[in-house]
Amino acid sequence: MLFGVYNKSMQYPMFFFLFIILYTSLVTGKGSAFQSSPLVISTTRVHSSTTISSNDDDNASSLATKVYFDIAISTPKEEITLGRLTFNLTPSTHPYYLPLHISNLVSLASSKRKSIDSKATYEGCTFQYSPAAIEDGSFRYKWGHVMIGNGRNAIQTKLVSGKELGWDEPFSDPQRVKESSHSSFGGVYYGQSYQEIAELLAKDGQDVVVVLTVPIQGPGAGTSKFSIVRVSESPQEWGERLLHNSAIIGYLDCSALADGTSRDDDDVEEGDPTALDVLQAMARQKVGPPKIISSGVI
Repeated sequence: MLFGVYNKSMQYPMFFFLFIILYTSLVTGKGSAFQSSPLVISTTRVHSSTTISSNDDDNASSLATKVYFDIAISTPKEEITLGRLTFNLTPSTHPYYLPLHISNLVSLASSKRKSIDSKATYEGCTFQYSPAAIEDGSFRYKWGHVMIGNGRNAIQTKLVSGKELGWDEPFSDPQRVKESSHSSFGGVYYGQSYQEIAELLAKDGQDVVVVLTVPIQGPGAGTSKFSIVRVSESPQEWGERLLHNSAIIGYLDCSALADGTSRDDDDVEEGDPTALDVLQAMARQKVGPPKIISSGVI
């Protein structure tokens, strides 16, 4: 019976047809005539292909433990300096470390290729600015701040096919991403666990958790785009849902000083502004888009 249709007059011809197919596969050794062709993944579909770093011998990114961004607000007359945001990066020894994504962000923050490509940096870039980026007590605020960058990566990768991607082509790291997935409220996020970070900060007496994320799916995935997400401060209905389809690669050092000085310095006072103060000022101001005036790694 074939597709539910049976015709007695076709009984013997059908058996003969099947016998010919079986005999052909045995003699030629090429398998069944119904065997599917090997699946070929197009190299233009980056997220369907595995990529490998072409600069694996560069250990600078894996040695970086912190990244910082100095923030200012641009006005027609001047730039109003707010201070420094300092983030702790996921350690390279962590099981959920994402080497390509962190390496790209670190290299852009340190302007490693700026002398070769003026767009391979975050310096001079502005965060997206709209009612969704202003904390004014309304429902419009999305509890996050998005940096697109210049659309230029600072690492170059290769597909498993050997094709080298351009500096402005999105990359992916599907195996590492898959290994670092976390289910949360009907969705998935990747990288370091939010709960792990919250517990680490709680041990230091900190109850505010702000994470540094990069998109894994959707617009901007595998590019210079990153977001600063205020998870713990958001309403309960938001929370970890803000992390869906993105990867955590670090978290804000809320107690770090806004002027970049160390807390070990003798002239540090108790009430000095912190990175958390800078972020809150950045979110609540209505002057204009926040801008990265300088950045680097520690």
